Parts: sequence; structure tokens; C-alpha cells
Amino acid sequence: MVFVNGHFRADLSDDLKANKGIVVDSLKHHLSHGPVKAHYGQVAPIGDRLFTAMNAASPTDGLILLATKGTKTSKPIHVLHITTGGQQLIQPRDLFMLHEGANVEVIIEHIGTDALSSLVNSIRESVIGEGANLTIHLLQNEVNGPAHIGLDGVTIGAKGRFSIDTTTLNGSLVRNEVNVALAGPEAHAELNGVYVLNGTTHCDNHTYIGHDVPDCTSDELYKGIIAEKGTGVFNGKVYVKQDAQRTRAYQSNANILQGDDARIFTKPELEIYADDVKCSHGCTIGRLDEKGLFYLRSRGVSEAEARRMLSHAFMTDVLERITNEDWRKHLASLIDAKLEAL
Repeated sequence: MVFVNGHFRADLSDDLKANKGIVVDSLKHHLSHGPVKAHYGQVAPIGDRLFTAMNAASPTDGLILLATKGTKTSKPIHVLHITTGGQQLIQPRDLFMLHEGANVEVIIEHIGTDALSSLVNSIRESVIGEGANLTIHLLQNEVNGPAHIGLDGVTIGAKGRFSIDTTTLNGSLVRNEVNVALAGPEAHAELNGVYVLNGTTHCDNHTYIGHDVPDCTSDELYKGIIAEKGTGVFNGKVYVKQDAQRTRAYQSNANILQGDDARIFTKPELEIYADDVKCSHGCTIGRLDEKGLFYLRSRGVSEAEARRMLSHAFMTDVLERITNEDWRKHLASLIDAKLEAL
């Protein structure tokens, strides 16, 4: 499915009826339908959030994805967002609804050209039913692209599973926010992220996982390499309510800085009110291992290649969490190309 400057382009998209029992279409055609009305605007938190309120007031267009009970995508749904042209405000709004036992995989790719004066303010709401599984692969590779602010609001039912991996390679200003509510027993959320930043790129990753009921699990792993005058931010919060006993939650953020002007700000958080939990969080900031560089150089590897090899190895454990082998290989090749340019 192709969106150009926030508008769905049917003429550039494939057949939308490839999977029986799964509805994929432009959201604006379905706003009056009952399931949409029940969830639209109910998952993404607004409160005092200016950009969320802006999107809610005037969305450009968006994607509806409805998976009926027990259905499964035969192959990933690829959503391509292209931003091009002069000064624009583009506000995509998506709604994903997975009924009981559905299994859906989506690739969302953002590219941009000559759009430095534009702002993309996107919202995606996902409602995952009992025993359903939603996997999202998000790639941001917007060379000369717009400023991009995005929010994923997710609620997960009993025994449901949500997984998202976010890869940020290019962009002027990027902010990714993931807000997850584990609303049913034995629900699970996995959040993974890779960011390779150089130039003056700024990338925020903000996550919130609410353990609202007992027996839920979550796992977060974000890793970044920042070079030149790039800036990265990681702020992850896990909130465990008093009744959410037997919670298991893990959170980790690791970063490598290349150069004196590269910066990272990281703040992992745990807020726990239950007493039967197993939770951990942590962060690291450093440079490439000098002993490792020396070892490779002493065996005839050039300095540039040695740095690329160590940087790739640093990212490996995040990439290995991606179960789609083809997508994992594609990301690895893109990351290697970016590392060679650092």
C-alpha cells in the first residue's frame, strides 16, 4: 500500500483483497463503520499532547487493517509512505484491529525527498484481541526528509502479543513514541530499536509499557550508534500497577558514541507498585572497544573495516530478534551501508 504525502494512492498499490478475512484499505472510507467507531480515537492518549490533538482534529488519511477471528496474513503487508515536495503538514492516522487469534505482520517504511520543510505527525492505534499477534517492522530512512513525529498507541488483550522493531537511519528530526497497555492476563509486548545517526540528525525514542493486570511480560532492547553531530534520546518507562502481580519486565538501552560532538540522553525508568515482580532496567554509553579494534588491526583488517565489523556486531542481538529472515537481512544490509558512511 502506497501513501504519497499522507494520501492513499490506489493506482500505485497492489490488490487489497489478497488475504481472505483481512480488510486493508484507506481509513477514511470506513469511519462510519461500527468497529471503527468503537476504537477510533480511543487508544492513543491525548491529555495535554498537542501533536496528538492536532492529528485527531485534522487527519490527512490513513490505513485501516481489520483481521477477523483466526485469520493470518500470507505474507507481510508492506506500507510505503513517501513524502516529497515543499512545506506541508501531513497527519496520517492508522487503525489496526485484530480479533481473537488473528496473526498479522506489517512492514511500514518511510522515505522522503526534498521535504525538509514538511512535518509528518502520525498516529497509529492498535487493538489486539485475545490470543492475537501483531508484528510491526518500522523503517525510517528519510534522506532530506521531513521532521517526523509518530505515536503508536497499543492495547493488548489476554494472551495477545505485540512486537515492534524500529530502525532509524536517516531524518532531520525524528520522534518515535510507543504507548502500550497490557490489558489482559498473559499479554506480552516486545519493543526493539536500532538507530544509526550522523550529520545533525536528532532521534527520540520514548516508550511506555503499562502492566495493568497480573501475569504479563514485556521486553525492550534499544541500541544506537551516534556519530558527527547526531543526537539520540531514549526514555523508556515501565509502570506496574499494584494488582499486576507476577509481572516480568526487562528494559535495556546501549549506545556507542563516535566523535566528540555526538550526544545521547538516556533515561530508563521502572515504577512498581506490586510486590511479586521480576523487573530490570539499565543503560550503557561508551565508545568502540579499543582492544577489539587493536585485535582486528593486528590481523590485517583496515581501521574502517574493523570499526564497521564491531559496530555491526554491536547491533546483532537486536536484529536477531526479528523473526522475518528476509526483512532481517534487508535491514542488516542497510545498516552496513550506513555504517560504512560514518
